[in-house]
Amino acid sequence: MLVRYRADRAAVALVLAVFSIQLGLFFYSDGLTTWLAMLALLPVQVSCGAICHNHHHVNVFVRKPLNRLFECILYLQTGTSPLSWTLHHNIGHHKHYLEPDRDPSPWQQADGSLMPRWRYVLVNTLRVYPEIHRIGQKHPLLYRRFLRLLVLANTPLLMALLYDPRNALILFILPMAAMLFMLLDNTYGQHAGTGFSDHYHASRNVELKRYNLPSWNLGYHTAHHMLPGIHWSQLPELHDKIRHRIPEHLITDNILLQWEPARQQRGGVPS
Repeated sequence: MLVRYRADRAAVALVLAVFSIQLGLFFYSDGLTTWLAMLALLPVQVSCGAICHNHHHVNVFVRKPLNRLFECILYLQTGTSPLSWTLHHNIGHHKHYLEPDRDPSPWQQADGSLMPRWRYVLVNTLRVYPEIHRIGQKHPLLYRRFLRLLVLANTPLLMALLYDPRNALILFILPMAAMLFMLLDNTYGQHAGTGFSDHYHASRNVELKRYNLPSWNLGYHTAHHMLPGIHWSQLPELHDKIRHRIPEHLITDNILLQWEPARQQRGGVPS
């Protein structure tokens, strides 16, 4: 069996389908068709971003080489290279998201106030790879593997740029950058303006199927932070067990994770 969990078969199929479409468009499309196809594919690539997130927590495949190859393909769809999210997200964000001074993507400003969404997304997207470098200094073996795989993952991108720079820009580079911005925007919605006291007060949750199906259960975010090492398919069951401990204002029906930050005290706890 190639995959660890049967539930991941659909995720693998989606990623490979998107990659096949990208390749087909790269070699056989031009002009306005390429732009329109890229824009139509972006919402699906957002779902691939959620798959990438889940994969970095629980690798999809049993064999390591397949996992690294999968991450190289995901890199061309999401902008997160092999092992990058292991450093930035798993080791950085998950370990320190209750400590705003140490979180690699903090939503508080220096004075403790809520950072505007646009600023959070812009600043923290630009800081993703510098933060990976900073965190990597404390994990040198993992960081060296990350650097080797970064070169490997960028080799086909470089070849695509040499072969057809226009289509490489439209179908790979621009969507990769856009996915990083969208990823950080989603992280802001999940955490900004919440709290730091414990897991139950530090994340927003979405229980709607129309959010959790394309996001592969990212809506059960408190459960995910409590046990980040469990498979995404097990999060609804864990969420049901802890739901009574999550404040009602942190369970939302807004699939874009928008909210009114109207009155905030220092630390993100609503007044």
